[in-house]
Amino acid sequence: MRRWSKYLAWTALLLLIIAAAAYVFARAGLKELDGNARDELGGLYLQTEQGVLSYTREGNSGAPAIILVHGFSTPKFVWEQVTPYLLEAGYQVITYDHFGRGFSDRPEVPYDSALYQGELASLITGLELVTPLTLVGYSMGGANVVDYSASNPEEIKQLVLIAPAGYMPDAGSRSVLTAPLLGEWLFTLIGRQYAYAGIEAEVSAGRAPDDMLPKFEEQASYKGYTDAMLSTLRNYPMDDLSQRYQVLGTTDIPVTAIWGTADEIVPYDGAALMAEDLPQLKLITIEDANHNMTFGQASVVTEALLAALDAP
Repeated sequence: MRRWSKYLAWTALLLLIIAAAAYVFARAGLKELDGNARDELGGLYLQTEQGVLSYTREGNSGAPAIILVHGFSTPKFVWEQVTPYLLEAGYQVITYDHFGRGFSDRPEVPYDSALYQGELASLITGLELVTPLTLVGYSMGGANVVDYSASNPEEIKQLVLIAPAGYMPDAGSRSVLTAPLLGEWLFTLIGRQYAYAGIEAEVSAGRAPDDMLPKFEEQASYKGYTDAMLSTLRNYPMDDLSQRYQVLGTTDIPVTAIWGTADEIVPYDGAALMAEDLPQLKLITIEDANHNMTFGQASVVTEALLAALDAP
């Protein structure tokens, strides 16, 4: 018995050493996202109080502005197939990378409501955008624009939410993923692969462009990407934002939700709950569309988006 106890102890120690080595190895290959890196990457950058935001701005600066807000794990390139249609329709289109994603800074702060509201406020102020304006949010981005609009209704003309977070199943099942130490280890080793897999599935099916994969890999090769996702799960209540939706429901801001019935990430069932809190909600249902529809079924989503924008 004593010999077995020693054996188990040594086995546990060996596994712990292997786990620690895997963690160190995974982080050792990550690059610094600094000014030199951005000089090589190119693009537009805005200095804010929280850090540097990577953004795009296309179209006539005098045209009505639309800000497209991406979700939890996939950066602003998810909008690249949608943007040309909006430009053709006469809009000015702005996209940006959330902090921790794409080529924006990865500040070591809680990724909470204050951070996500702050980045939007900084973008609107820094680019001197004329308000009220239209916000389009995808997945977590939908929760972000609702949260922002509930605090700043005077700045908002219209909201369009694509598979928006805020009414998701109980997050208790994810408690292991966010546990201290274990969360850091899991996200470092598998967080990047999890996000990659969703894009890869759409590319493999021929629904998304091939260049999405190297674009994802490039931004994920910099320090702080998986840390930002983990901090968001720990600090941002995207599973239940019903109170913020209720506040928005007391305003006269038009809100349209575009949702796929095959969404397993943010289930379509949430639309009924959202409608209870948002009397002004208009729902556009896309049959059999999954959560990746913004880039996996871009033409269908864009058609719905343009219809929502043209609605009175």
